[in-house]
Amino acid sequence: MTPSVVRTLTRAALGLCAALVASACSPSAPPPRRTGAETFAQHDFGAVNFRAMNSVAVPWKLAAAALVLDEPQGGGVSLDHLRRRLTSFGFLWPDRILGAADAVRPSPDHPLGISTGAVTPGLPPVKVTVANLGCASCHAGPSYAADGAPVPAAAWLGSPNTSLDLEAYTLAVTLALKHGLSDTPRLMAAVRTLFPETDAWEMASLRWVVAPLAKQRLRSVKEGGSPLPFVNGSPGLTNGVAALKLQSHAPYGASEAGFTSIPDLADRGFRTALLYDGAYAPHGAARWRPMERQDVTVAHRNQLAAITSFFTVPSMGQSPKAAHREIAAAQSAFEWLETRRPQAFPGPIDAALAARGAESYASRCADCHGDYAGAIDQPRLRRFPNWHGRIGTDPARAAAFTAPLTRYVAQGPYKGIMDAAPTGDYAAPLLSGVWATAPYLHNGSVPTLAQLMLLEPRAERFEVGGHRLDFEAVGVAGVADRQGVRRYPAGYAPWSRPALYDTRLPGRSNHGHEAQFQGLTVVERRALIEYLKRL
Repeated sequence: MTPSVVRTLTRAALGLCAALVASACSPSAPPPRRTGAETFAQHDFGAVNFRAMNSVAVPWKLAAAALVLDEPQGGGVSLDHLRRRLTSFGFLWPDRILGAADAVRPSPDHPLGISTGAVTPGLPPVKVTVANLGCASCHAGPSYAADGAPVPAAAWLGSPNTSLDLEAYTLAVTLALKHGLSDTPRLMAAVRTLFPETDAWEMASLRWVVAPLAKQRLRSVKEGGSPLPFVNGSPGLTNGVAALKLQSHAPYGASEAGFTSIPDLADRGFRTALLYDGAYAPHGAARWRPMERQDVTVAHRNQLAAITSFFTVPSMGQSPKAAHREIAAAQSAFEWLETRRPQAFPGPIDAALAARGAESYASRCADCHGDYAGAIDQPRLRRFPNWHGRIGTDPARAAAFTAPLTRYVAQGPYKGIMDAAPTGDYAAPLLSGVWATAPYLHNGSVPTLAQLMLLEPRAERFEVGGHRLDFEAVGVAGVADRQGVRRYPAGYAPWSRPALYDTRLPGRSNHGHEAQFQGLTVVERRALIEYLKRL
């Protein structure tokens, strides 16, 4: 610790005494017990803590005030302004939450999937409201109207947020804090305006401890640069393996471009290995094995839930030990996921064509993606083969999980819970709710099912984020401009800021899965799309 930091902390410890006396604290009542859906939507999984600010979490009130002050278009310091700013990065700030039988109420104070809480570490005696990502930041998407228009005011819990741009958010928060901390009194005044309930203890902590420490850390970050040694991706993408390497201090490759798109979470219990490459499997169980509905037992589901608690290490900056303590919460969320269904396709479906597509699916797709049965309007998965292999898709993500990561996961509290291994393969995805998960392939490189099935050429570059859906091609709506870039239809105003996906960049190739459609006629491919709308 440098002398300047010591002086700052000493000054803070002395200067906060009056604030501590003025802000007498009474013991808080234990929080009410959450349902599984509430746990999934709102639980912080223990990641709202001081340590997490070293990687993922942020000092919420400073970051929020800085974002508002650094708005390129200007505007007043208000919660509405903050809402607009965070929504531009694809965060949902909905009026209502759908997709759960039990009512889950959104917070009026922060976006869905951002957890906040006051943290009071022992020394120095500071108080700071910390914000961290939660499950619903990535795994709650907008619902859709009958014409494919997104309805971000009504979030569908467990659907993918294919507009969330964590890279843009990270860069914007970093730049805003660098600018805001250059005029700390102005920044603190904005905190007071945005959060008038902030007590003297926290205001003093922010002014004399948090702001100086943040300023010191950001000195090493170039203007417009990122505090992270890897790129998060673009709307709808994450880079979890690179984040895990950061947490584990594993060596980085020349290009950490193992991007993955966010899936729908229906029928997760049919998986026998988790992650796109099946790197995580329950300890003592076969990594790849067929599963039928009767095999999705409580014991199997709890094993998967225990593994998913480890996801908080890269995504929320947890330590494995802290993540292990959240297994019970993960099991509660997984219990709810077992009952959850995707939003039913809201647009028109050609019933006769869908029936023909069901035949093509059974003969050409089910061996990898599973058998569906039951009600014709929304069949349920009944068998999933857990197929894995290579189909010519971008290899970066499969190659990203390395031996050092295996050793990191295999030690400590998860040693007897899961087996980690680099597989080099990709696991065939579940297709429940597939219509709402565009763009497609594991890296989100193909904007529509029509392009995936080669009914149209695959776009080399396309806009994504805040998009509406094309219910005929099924996927991100767009039209190629004169340069061949697929842009949003004329007159459409995206609800979040779009980004350009470039398939020529590392980790973003749109090749692969072509051979699986050979031999199918144009009509058969269109029929297959109609059937997939029902899943």
